[in-house]
Amino acid sequence: MNTEILIGFLFYLALLAYIGWWANKYTKTEDQYFVGGRKVHVLAATLSDKASDFSGWLMLGYPGSAFKAGLGAFWAAVGCLFGTLADYVLIGPRLRIYAGKFRAITVPDYLEARLKDDTKMIRILSALIILIFMTAYVAAQFTAGGKTFAEGFGISDNAGIILTVIILTAYVITGGFFAVVWTDVVQAMFMLLTLIIVPFLALAKIGGFDKATQIIAQADPTKLDPFGGATGWAAIIFAIGYASWIVGYLGQPHIVTRYMSVEDPRKLRRPGIFISGTWTIIVLWGAFFAGFLGFAMHQAGMLQVSDPEKVIPAMAVELMPGWLAGFVIAGIISAVMSTADSQLLVASSAIARDFYHKVLGKEVGKKQMVNISRVVVAVVALVGLWFALTGNKVVYEMVATAWGGLAVGFGPILVLSLWWKRVTKEGAIVGMAYGLVSEVILEAKVYGWAFNPDAPGIFGTIGSWFNGVPVFFINFFITLFIIIVVSLFTKPPEDVVKLHEELFKKVPIETGKKSITETRAKSQVENVADFLIERGLA
Repeated sequence: MNTEILIGFLFYLALLAYIGWWANKYTKTEDQYFVGGRKVHVLAATLSDKASDFSGWLMLGYPGSAFKAGLGAFWAAVGCLFGTLADYVLIGPRLRIYAGKFRAITVPDYLEARLKDDTKMIRILSALIILIFMTAYVAAQFTAGGKTFAEGFGISDNAGIILTVIILTAYVITGGFFAVVWTDVVQAMFMLLTLIIVPFLALAKIGGFDKATQIIAQADPTKLDPFGGATGWAAIIFAIGYASWIVGYLGQPHIVTRYMSVEDPRKLRRPGIFISGTWTIIVLWGAFFAGFLGFAMHQAGMLQVSDPEKVIPAMAVELMPGWLAGFVIAGIISAVMSTADSQLLVASSAIARDFYHKVLGKEVGKKQMVNISRVVVAVVALVGLWFALTGNKVVYEMVATAWGGLAVGFGPILVLSLWWKRVTKEGAIVGMAYGLVSEVILEAKVYGWAFNPDAPGIFGTIGSWFNGVPVFFINFFITLFIIIVVSLFTKPPEDVVKLHEELFKKVPIETGKKSITETRAKSQVENVADFLIERGLA
């Protein structure tokens, strides 16, 4: 069985190697390495966005949560879907327009230029937020890869982690952003197929959905309750706890960088939302039901699962021929690699470009910058490897912790800077500093990834109010409030306000070139993009 699985997986690995080799031909400059020269097709950018988003959390963490919590875990899918839509409405088009105007390659590039920060503090804070939480995020992906290899090939989790690190780091160093994007496209399709096939095979094995719910009801009736058996305020908190992923989407650098790379900001609306939304609905449905039905199989004695987060690879090995299970294992590794590669790239840009080049002022050639970035990728990967080998190895919680730090650090300031002309660099600096410090203290020292009533003193009281809600959800709105208050007490430069008004002013309807009906058929963002492109502003 393991030999057949290995054959299927090696075929997939060969495909990734070819893409990395091909992409290397187009990776000669810093701009190409980090954002693909800003010429990535919207289909590739959109699929890459979702593949880099849905990580090992989708293929291991979320099915494991559905395995343990039952129907209540479906709220997480609701949060992820609406978070995806929020990204395309609130972040994508406007960030691409601003990034094109400033020639910004990274999120810190954009924030520094948008807020006219000559102190370098925004760039320094951005680099710290990225390094701390992105390294933790990479470690979560390595852990997910290790679990998948362990279940598929019968090796230890730690051996699987090391194997994941070697494969992933090699092709990121080789190909940069083009390799990441186009391998993400392949990986997105692998993930899609896996999460369609596995639940249907499980249904066939069990004998239908009614049989599955009957088995689950006998084992634990609360798993069939959408609120986990909670009522009143506790039910609301239960739903918020799972759906809170929604706010995190607004602050993930490895996701929003995709919007900065797309060739045409106008396509981030209708085509982008349709492609991304459709893909997201299908894979979340599949991941949830894989875990939900996996629990039924486990209770019926049809499946042996040592760790709930290994339920999908265990189902693949149990339900499929060896060679096909190899492709499914490859699909799971795809989810892991498609996020970790993006995170390694963002982390390397934080050190090589944002700190070494921009803050320290070290002047190096474009070719040298790419080489430095590749060295940094290797170093960050080694640090992530250490965290993966020594951490708690619970993917859901590891991802939630890292996701939260990035959400609080970047989400509020990104939204405000794109939609509010009055936001100031002082507000950004205070808000980002608070987000960084508070997330490290609250998640690392006090609560862990979610509020709990066992924390000391006043924190225990707060934990009893929001028990089970991720820390980042509440902290996101606190940071948003802090930035607004500080910005109201300070004043942005007039040219910054004027530029924001110019880029996003209402565009008059020109009936000479096109009819009123044709113009109004487009969203305001699309009309603004037309206006800017015609005048060479984006």
